[in-house]
Amino acid sequence: MTKIPFFGATREFQKHGGPILKEVGRIFKSGRMLQGPEVASFEEKLARFTNRRLAVALNSATDALYFALAASGIGPGDEVLVTDFSFIASGSAICRAGATPIFIDIDDTYNIDLKQAQAKITPQTKALVAVHLYGSMMNPRVVNDFSRRHNLVLIEDAAQAIGAAYDSVRAGSLGLASVFSFDPTKPISAPGSGGVLLTDDETLAAKVKRLRYHGKETGQNSYREIGINSQMPSATAAVLNFKMTREAAWRRRRQDIAARYIRGLAQVPGLVLPGACVKNSHIYHKFVIRIPNRDALKEQLSKAGIETMIHYSTPLHRQPCFAHLGLADRDYPVTNRFAQSVLSLPIHPFLKDSEVNLVISSIVKLSQTKTRTRAGACVL
Repeated sequence: MTKIPFFGATREFQKHGGPILKEVGRIFKSGRMLQGPEVASFEEKLARFTNRRLAVALNSATDALYFALAASGIGPGDEVLVTDFSFIASGSAICRAGATPIFIDIDDTYNIDLKQAQAKITPQTKALVAVHLYGSMMNPRVVNDFSRRHNLVLIEDAAQAIGAAYDSVRAGSLGLASVFSFDPTKPISAPGSGGVLLTDDETLAAKVKRLRYHGKETGQNSYREIGINSQMPSATAAVLNFKMTREAAWRRRRQDIAARYIRGLAQVPGLVLPGACVKNSHIYHKFVIRIPNRDALKEQLSKAGIETMIHYSTPLHRQPCFAHLGLADRDYPVTNRFAQSVLSLPIHPFLKDSEVNLVISSIVKLSQTKTRTRAGACVL
């Protein structure tokens, strides 16, 4: 039996199940299952949280990313730059919009290498999807300058980075549009799926509001364009409104756990820790180490009752759904190397200090050494 779970959903419910069920029950009693006042309240809350003018609640961040691209005019014949090392949605949303993803190798921060991206720009390149992997935000000044210099639409994939910041600039505030995810694995999780699109552009927000309900014009009985059903249920919004009141405290607890890991694992040979950067307020959606004997360590930790996961073992350029792009493995040396060595340790607000210590002591014991660990990079 697992002693230390990777996810904290069960423990979260044990602690906060009462008010969560109360919120859900209130929605059922009201009978307003879709687009209730809770949804508008949630949208207002997220817009304030990110200093954006507008937010549109959706059924998933995958839909939000697709809508951001489609509503900004990205489509067939266009190319979109995106990291090769991310969840599948970062690439599939581009294809869904009819465009072609141009996968780019990463640097030591796990985020897209913009020097490599610049070399891949063609006259057909119209947008950049900037992914803040694991909750570590890219440098906003660098990303904004790159997009402006190359006349690219900037879409911020902050699905894993709610609450992150870089030099006081919050994730969710960059570019034409940004997206957050509230998948059950995320720091702020929905009872199912959930996402939001954030923007300062009224025209784009209005279009996304139509697209989320089959293209229906707000306040009218006409369908202006073909859309899909991507409404956020009222109960989901109610639960997320409650959880957003805990966001800062839960973020601080993850950061505290990360600091404990970094101190405790600093002497493990060959183990690379997340890089520290004063300007980057990493939220540690995932605490990812790199170690050459990843699979063996994962198996040994499992035997000790410690659950770990791999994010991600297969780069996007190797996924079967992108085989038609004919991409060469040799163009992604860093991604390929990291995919073979990354390991995500448990990190959620409901871990006990004793459990964190057990994870640390187990890894240290298995390492049998005192050699100092190399830290990951921080790009200023």
